[in-house]
Amino acid sequence: MAVDEKPSGGVSLTKDDESSPAAPPSAWETAYIAAVTYLMLVMLGLLLGVLGSLHHGWSVGKVPVAAIALIAVNFAVCRLAGWGMGGKLGAAAPWTAWTAVVILASADRAEGDLLIAGDLAGYVFLIGGMVSGGLAVAATRSAEPAGSWLMRPGLRGRG
Repeated sequence: MAVDEKPSGGVSLTKDDESSPAAPPSAWETAYIAAVTYLMLVMLGLLLGVLGSLHHGWSVGKVPVAAIALIAVNFAVCRLAGWGMGGKLGAAAPWTAWTAVVILASADRAEGDLLIAGDLAGYVFLIGGMVSGGLAVAATRSAEPAGSWLMRPGLRGRG
């Protein structure tokens, strides 16, 4: 490590061999990182679905406060995931995992047990969560420029 004095009086700590910038990641590394990230988003959706299924019933009076808060969290997570991944697939990954969990949690079992009951809090959580996730996916920009599928040559442009 070399210590260089800057003309402004500061000190720069740099390695002697840092003269060239790092090479960009290969296509395989980029694909691997993207796959792991999508897997983590699916796991986040599963976690939100399980936690929401267990805690959606908290209410103040007759107002299902927890269900409403979980709807907002679902929208925020899906929207931020889409923004972070740069496309609708990023927003759809946690939403589809969440939807699968809550559908399974609301299904009747042979014992008669279910996690999401057919009461106001359960319906607000189920319907509101599905709608908010769908809105988050719809509000997320596509990975391609807007209208690009309209501008591609169709059958008439081929010949």
